[in-house]
Amino acid sequence: MKKKIYQYGTGILALLLVLICIFPFVFVLAGSFLKDGTLSFKAYYDVFLASPQYLTRFWKSLGIGICIAAGQAVVSALAGYGFAKCRFPGKNVIYFCLMILMILPLQVTLVPNYIMLDKLHLLGTEKSLILPGIFLPLGTFLMTQCFKSVSDEVIDQAKVDGCNLLETIVRIAVPMSRGALVCVGLLSFLDAWNMVEQPIAYLKEFAQYPLSVALAYVSPEQPVRQFVCCILALLPPLALFSCFNKELVEGIVFGEEK
Repeated sequence: MKKKIYQYGTGILALLLVLICIFPFVFVLAGSFLKDGTLSFKAYYDVFLASPQYLTRFWKSLGIGICIAAGQAVVSALAGYGFAKCRFPGKNVIYFCLMILMILPLQVTLVPNYIMLDKLHLLGTEKSLILPGIFLPLGTFLMTQCFKSVSDEVIDQAKVDGCNLLETIVRIAVPMSRGALVCVGLLSFLDAWNMVEQPIAYLKEFAQYPLSVALAYVSPEQPVRQFVCCILALLPPLALFSCFNKELVEGIVFGEEK
């Protein structure tokens, strides 16, 4: 009897937590179809067809996110393999410094990045958002932890078969760590998709702002349009998580197990 009560209690608690989590999304979705208490699709027409500024920012944000995700996946795979399987002087010290950088809040790195980008004459361009995003340390950490699980015997066999370092990474290590690599790509894309401080700090003109920043400038006098813009911003993360949620969990688990 007590066991059944416990099961029912935990089930009800889980249901309440799920309802609390999904309520904001349901509220936004319902509000996007209602105007003055009546069902209307005008706000969707305004955002998706009549006002190209929203879709322009959407595709700009999508392009920036894809570039950052692809670049970070490559950098993380190469650096992660180096830390996991290669020997070189100062490896532990460099890896320790990388971990320190990983726990630093974003606001601490804004000024150094601003100075570096200014010297490279990249301020005011989309490159100022892409370049720092490619070299974030989280992806390297996850890939390092994952590559440590790859057997050294498999790596040695690849070398005996004539594979050089790059071929070993591309043909052996990366396919065996696909879940972690997809996780790195997803996390880096989501981080890039939701960035706010970096565009405000590095870009000079409002027209250059991605969708994540421009949403704050939608007129509060048009709440239905705000809801539709929120739906627009939700589509890529929702689609990616729906398609790759298994790889995301596997990549995070690899990072926690090591």
